[in-house]
This record gives sequence, C-alpha cells and structure tokens, in this order.
Amino acid sequence: MNPLNITILYNKPALPPDHPAYGQEAGVLESVAAFRAALASAGHAVSEFALADSLGALIDAIAARRPDVIVNFCEEFGGTTAGEIYVAGLLETFKIPYTGSPPECLALGRDKARAKWLLAGAGLPTAPFVRVNRGEPLPEKQLSEWLTEGPLFVKPASEDASLGIDHDSVVSDWPALRRQTATTLDRFGAALIERYIDGREFNISVVALPELQVLPLAEIEFQVGPDQLRWPIVTYQGKWDMEGVEDLATQSRCPADVEPTLAEAIGTAAIQAFRLLGCRDYARVDMRVDRTGRIFILEVNANPDAGPRAGFAKALRVGGIEYNEFVQRLVATAARRAS
Repeated sequence: MNPLNITILYNKPALPPDHPAYGQEAGVLESVAAFRAALASAGHAVSEFALADSLGALIDAIAARRPDVIVNFCEEFGGTTAGEIYVAGLLETFKIPYTGSPPECLALGRDKARAKWLLAGAGLPTAPFVRVNRGEPLPEKQLSEWLTEGPLFVKPASEDASLGIDHDSVVSDWPALRRQTATTLDRFGAALIERYIDGREFNISVVALPELQVLPLAEIEFQVGPDQLRWPIVTYQGKWDMEGVEDLATQSRCPADVEPTLAEAIGTAAIQAFRLLGCRDYARVDMRVDRTGRIFILEVNANPDAGPRAGFAKALRVGGIEYNEFVQRLVATAARRAS
C-alpha cells in the first residue's frame, strides 16, 4: 500500500487523574500512541486530532489536513456517549474513509434495548428484558414473575463501557429492584432490566479486514468471594480500575477452554450479530452460556477498545495476527472504501 496521510481522531481527556472515570477517558491515549507507531513504521504520515468541545475545530482540521483515512477513536461528544454517533455522521458527510463502524451501527449498539429487540426478532438468543424510561411505571406483574425464577440485572439502556454497572446491578428481591432501577433512571434516564444469566461469560472478537474472521474466544474467569466479587459480573470498576480488586477478579483466559461444538455455536452467533447490527472492520460480542449450555447474546460492541493491552489485542495475538499488522490492515480496509 502506498503511503497515506492519516489522522487519528480521539476525545481529548479532560478529567483529573484522581477522578473515578479517568481510566476510561485517558485509556485512549495508549491506543493513539500504539496506532501512530504502527502506522509510522509502515511509512504513513500520521497526525492526531484531540476532539474537545468544538465540531467547528474538527471541520477546520479535516479541511486543512485533507487526510486519506481517519482512524476514528471518538467515543463521545458534548458530554454524552451519544456524541460518537454524531461525529461518525460528520465524517460520513466529508466522504473521507474512516475506520470502524458507521453511525447507524453505533446508534444500534448504544441503544441496548433496540439492539436486543433486533436480535430477538432475527431469532438470535438474548435474555428476556424490558426497557423502562424515567417517569414510566415498572411492569410489576412481569418483573415479579421473573424474580420468582432468579435474579435480574439492571443497567443503563443507552450506555457502554460498563458505565452504571456495579454489584448492586444484580437484584434478587423487589425492594432492591426498585432501588437500583430508580438509581439508574435518575442518572441515565432509561433502564434495561433483564434476566440475569447464571453461567460462563465469553468475549468474542470479530474482524472483517476484509475477510470476516472470528478470533479465539476469551472467557472471563470470575473470582467470587468476600474480598473479590459479590456477583460474577464485569463492573465499571472492574473494567477501568486497572490492577484493582475487581479488575484482578475478572481476568480473561484466551484461548478459552471450551468444547468445539459450543465454540462453533458461539462463533456462528457472533458473526450473525456482527452482520445484523451492521458492524464494520472490527467488533466484540459479549455472550453468556447458562448451566444448560444455552447461549445468550449480552450485547454487541462496535469499535471496542483496540489498545495494545486490551482483550481484543490479546485475541489478535492468539489468533496469529500481530498488532501492527491489524492496525495496517484496518487502515488499508478503510482506504479501499474511498474507491
């Protein structure tokens, strides 16, 4: 591939290091540095643009730099994760190729309820759920019936990166359900309440560069105990407090120790979900397998963390794809969309 003029677009970190959400926000800097090094090593001209609070500045930068490809690491704008959809839409209007999924896919992936309705409508397995908006009554009859059969999981209906998820998110009785739903509605405006799936949890990384490929499965090895986890779930703290108690108690094994028949079924479901939501280039599908061996798709993550220490990068290595090769193939695949 001939040398390209590439701009890496990302959110400018604004939080102080002692802020509880600093890890999520600043983690992108590691990805930016790794991508820049990988692309520079292939002879490309690489610049960076840290998006703050002005789309006008981004428009001016694109007009001045005229990049051949934009590496899109933008995950929010205007103080909301919904902003990533609008930024991707802006990139579409410029008709400049960019990496990752298009805005319609990002919108579906962020709206967990709509994505689950789509999955269920296509016959793909996902846990039974309801969506509740602020000001709406809870469907008491349905939720009470579900609670008699086991715990429920309460989470924001339109967020990602485990935002709003902690050990109070799993509820086993009606008072706890009311409290956690009220907390979620107050903070995020809408809640998704679904049956908690007791079983194994897998992360399935999928790439299409351009051939569609399922990378080796990763399984989260939960450590439940008084000094570890109350529930075997991945919380916001566990995802972003590196080397913290919950992070160390939710390490993943890749490749997962999983029987071939189940691995094939999981991989097939991941590809179907990838295609159904309109993912592009790379994505991660999170699933649970219950005690009877039934598969449930938890969510589809378009544009997952692609940093060199992330689980996605580990799956690449296990799958025989070097990190620099992935970065270069990602950009080459995006560049071909210009023609």
